Amino acid sequence: MNSELYRIKKIANDLGKNSQLTSELKLLQELIESTETYKRYLMDICNTQKPQNSVAKAKSLDIKIEKISEEVFLCKPVMVKNYYEGDYLERFSEIRTSDLKTCGALEIHNKFWTAHEVFGGNIFASIPLELINDTHASKLQRLNWDKVQVDIYEIESGIESKASRGEIINTVEGMFNHYILVREVYGNVFMILHYKI
Repeated sequence: MNSELYRIKKIANDLGKNSQLTSELKLLQELIESTETYKRYLMDICNTQKPQNSVAKAKSLDIKIEKISEEVFLCKPVMVKNYYEGDYLERFSEIRTSDLKTCGALEIHNKFWTAHEVFGGNIFASIPLELINDTHASKLQRLNWDKVQVDIYEIESGIESKASRGEIINTVEGMFNHYILVREVYGNVFMILHYKI
């Protein structure tokens, strides 16, 4: 559930950077939903007497997914088990940015991830191999980025009206070990990128 706390921090940070009223309202709603989910998690822990029962169970949704593609991504793995503790992800983000600048792929990376809004997941540095040239790819691989097969699934339309963002993330988290949940901005399509690590 540390991922929910990290999500709360990220939304609050995004809210501080945003100046558009409609975006602020959307971010505030996401912050409320994530905070409510985290609050329920903490209350479950407090109300449970046995330690082995202190893990909150996510409400499982009936999400219908369809595999639409298989792609190869370059992915930089995290090097610690508890990456949400401390400032590891901030330092990792700085290294990711430095790697992408060094090889000349930062702009391509940013365009891709701007078009695919990240809703959750546990992969923090990746880029589709087909978007970059061989020189970029070999430089990234020398910087410890690995080639990874990624299955891409499309989630049934309308899922966002059936469940909160937190519920969707928790359900996807239970389905895949290594994933990113994204919303394709232009088509408003929710997708799961399943990294076969």
